[in-house]
Amino acid sequence: MSSNTAELHIKTVTRPTGDSMGNGLFATADIENGGEVLRTDKPFVIVLDTPRLHDTCAGCYGTRQLLNPETASADLKACTRCKVVRYCNKSCQLKDWRFAHSLECPIFSKLYPNIMPNHARAVLRVILRHRSKKYSDDEFQRFLALGSHRQDMLTGSHKDRWENNILLSAKAVKEFSGVELSEEQIALYIARLDINAFNLATPFYDRIGLFLHPYAALINHSCDYNAVVSYEADKIFIKASRPIKKDEQIYVSYIDTTYSVNTRRKELAERYFFNCNCPKCTEEEKTPVGERASIEHAENKTKELIESASKLEDYDEAVKKYEQGIRTLLSTFACPITKQPYVSLRDELILVLLSARRFEEALVHTMIRYLRVDPFVYPNENSPVRRLHAWTLAKLGVYVSEESGPGRPDGPFRKFGINTALITWAALVWLVRGEREACTSPGFQTVVKEQYQQVSRLFISAGFKADQMASLFDEEWKKVDALAEHVLKQEREKGNAAITM
Repeated sequence: MSSNTAELHIKTVTRPTGDSMGNGLFATADIENGGEVLRTDKPFVIVLDTPRLHDTCAGCYGTRQLLNPETASADLKACTRCKVVRYCNKSCQLKDWRFAHSLECPIFSKLYPNIMPNHARAVLRVILRHRSKKYSDDEFQRFLALGSHRQDMLTGSHKDRWENNILLSAKAVKEFSGVELSEEQIALYIARLDINAFNLATPFYDRIGLFLHPYAALINHSCDYNAVVSYEADKIFIKASRPIKKDEQIYVSYIDTTYSVNTRRKELAERYFFNCNCPKCTEEEKTPVGERASIEHAENKTKELIESASKLEDYDEAVKKYEQGIRTLLSTFACPITKQPYVSLRDELILVLLSARRFEEALVHTMIRYLRVDPFVYPNENSPVRRLHAWTLAKLGVYVSEESGPGRPDGPFRKFGINTALITWAALVWLVRGEREACTSPGFQTVVKEQYQQVSRLFISAGFKADQMASLFDEEWKKVDALAEHVLKQEREKGNAAITM
């Protein structure tokens, strides 16, 4: 164990896996569903993605803005010297200054207005912090022991990744850092970061940067994972997504496991250089080759559609594109809406409806996702994705209830007699009741609880009683289910119509 044990809270031990995975982390005790497997209090290195430098605090990584907006400035203040990083208050600025910014600021100042990419900024921090003896020897050796996959990157299609991304970044870091390390050594540092870093996100799973802790990086991948990662400020929380037995290996997923086995394996091979043979992949491999190829083709076409739609500046046109994509899938691809690529298309449709400020339509599709999709795609109720989707429903429900009143005269909620405020409360009740086993961060749970208490007070003051709520919720969900069936029927009919055209 490294000398920074105080900065780790763990129920694991490092051990050889006995297979091609090398070392892994194993539970040192039984861990209950939703129990904490590992928590880091301080990262080895952490940086914001370049597009997030202007809107995210580099001290609290947006957490204060989300959880304690009253203590954060409405406008982030840029570092007066380098003008690259921004902070919400003096406390955050001082924290980042002590961690690494005092070392990098002079370099950023010389480069401004040019800004180094995130991996280059991350490895620059590693080099400068190591030179300033901010790492223990044991801690830095753990970083050096992480795999770089240099040989894999020098072959075939991966060669471009090494030459045009990693080596170019290494050259820039070498030039501006003034360290005695060779470009090749710096490139290996970058490769280790590229392979082993986590995607840093807010408590609400909005990606904002990258994060590395050498111990946490030892957790291996499985599409049939037993733990998940959540984020808050510069901390990561790894929690059990199901009960874990003592001596059982800990697995997280490096990718979106809702996609098919062909798509998953392709992404893992290209990004992490291994072929997954977990129980989920092995079972799905039994599907006939032709059927697997058909699913992969549909997933690839959908990814192309999403990429194309994301470039549209007119959100209403993007909505049309996604709706057409769903209809096209329904007319050509016999698969339930609980499978990819339908799942991603509906997720993207919800996001673009929000961008287009078509909130009632977005709420309808969020309800469909909550009732008809997520219970099958994410059967564990403690899933962070499922809980985030429920939170989206609740927040949308609050907005529609407050801003739209009873809705349009011809709107879907009035037509089906749905009380959106009651549905909002029901979703919040579900979130709060499952909090103990939830794999979300403490900050996420705090915000949910505050919203729940606020909505509950409104209903209780209006004369609603707690012992009435179960039956009221059931009746309201039946109305929502009828609306969901109506919308899905329309989608199917339009898809079938496309076949006969």
